[in-house]
Amino acid sequence: MSWLNLNQSLNSLKGQITNIASEVFSESTVQEAGDDSLRKDPSVVGLEEKCQNLELETVSLKKLVDELKATLQSEKRKKVLE
Repeated sequence: MSWLNLNQSLNSLKGQITNIASEVFSESTVQEAGDDSLRKDPSVVGLEEKCQNLELETVSLKKLVDELKATLQSEKRKKVLE
């Protein structure tokens, strides 16, 4: 008898896991469809372009900061050697 109860418990657990997996997959499909509609929205496209431009500007400014730091260190070394 105990084996029969164990099998019922396992089948119940299997059913619950199957239901959860089905819900997760259906939610991810709905979310992906929503993401596609947002990507076509002109205001979202404009914001994405602005973000990309700001990221590029940030990278170039970081490079400039590194170059200026290197120049400053070089000038400090020259003064120490004088």
